[in-house]
Amino acid sequence: MRFTRIHLALVAASMGHGMVMADTGDSDVGTIGVQGKATAGGGYMVQEESIKGRSTITKEALDKQTATGNAIDKLKYTPGLNISSEDATGLSGFRFTMRGLNSDQVGMSVDGMPINDSGNYALYSNLLGDPENIDQIFVTQGSSEADGPHIGSSGGNIGIVTIRPTKETGAFVKQTIGSNATRKTFARLNTGEVNGLSNWLSASHTEGQMWRGSGAVRADKVEWNSFFDAGNGNTANLILKYHEQDNNSYSQLTKSQFQQNGRKFDPYPATPTVGSNGKLNSYYALAQNPFQTFTGVLNTQFKLADNLALSVIPYYYWGNGSGVSSSSYALNRGSNAGGVFDLGNLPTAAQYNADGSSTTGVYYRPSRTQTWRPGITTKLNWDLGDHSLQFGYWYERARQSQTQPFIALKSNGKPTDTWPDGNAVVDANGNTVQGRDRFTVTPAQKVWAQDTWYINPDWTLVAGLAYMNVKRDGTNNGSLTEQPEKRHQTYNKPLPNAGLKYQLDERDQLFYSLSRNMRIPQNYVLYDKGVDSINSKPETSWNHELGWRFTGDDMTVAATLFYMQFKDRQVSSKDINGDYADINAGSVNNSGLELEWSGLLPQHFNYYTSYTYTKAEQQDDLTVYNAGKAILLPTSGKQFANVPKNMLAANIGYDDGRFYGTFGGKYTSKIYGDLTNDEAISGRTVFNAGAGIYLPVDKKVVKDATLRLNVDNLFDKKYLDGVYTTKTNAASYSGFRDGDPAYIVGLERTVTVSLEANF
Repeated sequence: MRFTRIHLALVAASMGHGMVMADTGDSDVGTIGVQGKATAGGGYMVQEESIKGRSTITKEALDKQTATGNAIDKLKYTPGLNISSEDATGLSGFRFTMRGLNSDQVGMSVDGMPINDSGNYALYSNLLGDPENIDQIFVTQGSSEADGPHIGSSGGNIGIVTIRPTKETGAFVKQTIGSNATRKTFARLNTGEVNGLSNWLSASHTEGQMWRGSGAVRADKVEWNSFFDAGNGNTANLILKYHEQDNNSYSQLTKSQFQQNGRKFDPYPATPTVGSNGKLNSYYALAQNPFQTFTGVLNTQFKLADNLALSVIPYYYWGNGSGVSSSSYALNRGSNAGGVFDLGNLPTAAQYNADGSSTTGVYYRPSRTQTWRPGITTKLNWDLGDHSLQFGYWYERARQSQTQPFIALKSNGKPTDTWPDGNAVVDANGNTVQGRDRFTVTPAQKVWAQDTWYINPDWTLVAGLAYMNVKRDGTNNGSLTEQPEKRHQTYNKPLPNAGLKYQLDERDQLFYSLSRNMRIPQNYVLYDKGVDSINSKPETSWNHELGWRFTGDDMTVAATLFYMQFKDRQVSSKDINGDYADINAGSVNNSGLELEWSGLLPQHFNYYTSYTYTKAEQQDDLTVYNAGKAILLPTSGKQFANVPKNMLAANIGYDDGRFYGTFGGKYTSKIYGDLTNDEAISGRTVFNAGAGIYLPVDKKVVKDATLRLNVDNLFDKKYLDGVYTTKTNAASYSGFRDGDPAYIVGLERTVTVSLEANF
């Protein structure tokens, strides 16, 4: 583990008093311990009261899943979600769709702090924290909450809620081993409560070999949590997290590569390969994904009067990392196409091709991103008899530096440093040579007002209006291919929402909700030289939901019909440099059905099942350009890429207080890799199993202990999972073919065993 200033910041922060907000209404922060009564469905479902579709998974279910999976991995049975993960450690990449939306179109928060990338809205595993510290995860499938601090969410949101410190002094330790030499050690120490202040500190180390391809994954995490109860409804919660990883990156496969070579095939070479010029051109050791993140959030609640409460939630996000493919990059005097640098100090092209070394003149070139992101959310809740009013304001100012320095290679082909903080190539004037050098500032603000009207004991009406304003200021500092330039753009729209809930009786509940969401174009539009890229319009959506919930003594059922109308729909892809880019797919209508059903069975058994039907229909044919010629692609009426029409999940559980067991599976229908539906990957059913023993302990030193076993992909199904790179068309139209979609490879059978204990 590298100890940096961030580690010191964690220690320093722990010396002060943190102050948590436990919001009792719909909130992007979520609730802690008051969200609902868990049913007998093994923790996969709770009794919801939201006036919109919502699913919550509790710690009970989280703990019984694979010990090393991250928060997103543990949502695999939740309706509306189709999740694709690159490995079982939870440390590598993942993608998902929710109601037909890609993961970068879904807002995600941790304790009220947004964690989507401020530039391209991607989600990274390093920001999810240790799953051992998660109390619950809630999923709002259709639309974000009014207080959601998201600029890239045209659909719903996912929120992680961290466990609070206990009032008792104690410790929790957990050791996990598993397939592919996976090892995870986790420990959490609770200080207990002193004068209203309680704290915990956790640390973990995870490492393992990649299950396909050469390389390893490794990560270290440190988390601090302070909860202070000042009495009279005044509370505060300080949560600090530091994560550091240095992983080798997984490759993705085309359908033909998978069919011809199998799932273990890795296009990233295990040994350095050289091109015709005698220079190294590809090596797995160049596919690195180092990353550091530090986040801090302070959730505060102040009771100003019996009917008046104020919450203030400041947060800060810092990230430093990079991702890169296995290719090396040439750099010599002839590389200065943009004329920004003086490369006279570098070898000539002739020397580059004739010096007899395979590593001189070629470099490791990471796509580095640094982010500095302070923000604050303020909410005032005012209860006036039958009306509960909320007024809120959110502000954030994200700064993001995106560069591509050149790092020298060792004689064995590996980079001299995977962390691009030094050792970069400089030109004759001492300037760091960059393949990309962009700096984006994104001030964002949102103001809203919302009224919850309790008309009578049976009827509740919610109506609100938000206004969001986002500005992007982009500075291109110049690179090998780009000239210095400044560009900016501003986006704003009103975002209304309304909802109605009817309590038919003690057990049955109906609701309808309507909301408008907006997704700001990614920051690349400021720099893309494509036709009118800077004037790209925000993606907007109208989200309709009609739902029914039933809660009985031993059964809970929820059903939601949804209809989502999108304008200027965007789909994420990647350009030739490996940077994220959006394809404007025009109008898209998503409609479907979500079902959840959980309950008790005799003899200590419980069950949970979910079903999702999604029709994501493109409304327009798509125009693309090939050599300046417009080509109309037949996309109208086609299913949107990476969206399965049908998903069915089920889990049966057993828990008698001595032993527990789970057996579950999920069916996912075929998905298309392109917008013209020319290429699809087949549907699959994947099963998982788990078991555990609650060990007998003396209760004096060891309060409780559990031995757990999990097997994911029990029958070792071989399959391609979600789409990684979407194409417009995989077949040729008028001589134009966008290329082959790339897919995440479905995980092999994976076994983990863990032993945990509370002291």
